[in-house]
Amino acid sequence: MKQEEPLLSTAKWHWPNGDEVQKNELEELLSDRSVNLFVGTDSQMSGGEWVFATVVAAHNPGKGGRFFSFREKKKKSQFPSLRMRLLEEALRSISVASEIRDRFGRESEVHLDLNTKVYNSSKYVTDLSSMVQSFGFKCQVKPDSWASSALADKSARNVYISSHG
Repeated sequence: MKQEEPLLSTAKWHWPNGDEVQKNELEELLSDRSVNLFVGTDSQMSGGEWVFATVVAAHNPGKGGRFFSFREKKKKSQFPSLRMRLLEEALRSISVASEIRDRFGRESEVHLDLNTKVYNSSKYVTDLSSMVQSFGFKCQVKPDSWASSALADKSARNVYISSHG
């Protein structure tokens, strides 16, 4: 994935209700040392295009959490294989987690929407989770990858973000 500018700094991120995340809200949440940070990306086909949704979730143990997401549409032809699409998802999450580490000095756990059981995505678990770990991030796959398999999935499907994506 060729990323011209970092997603976290330049993309329009949204809360689940569709409101845009303000820069000061983003900085306050990501600077909060009482929360654990999780990053995940998922993609869904919609209208002949892939919709990629990346989520940053902040969980405060025992007190709940919050998340925000960014959606971007890409031409179907840009991702002719499942492998390329899953690689794109992983790279987007790594990019955002890296920016969080660089800008805020915070570590994030990266969640990949990959199955460990016998599904098409299962053959990429080792390669992609190893890639995430090589960047220094803890990695989770299904059934423990809730940031990608639940939050980003719903964001990609436009369940959380109505007309703002």
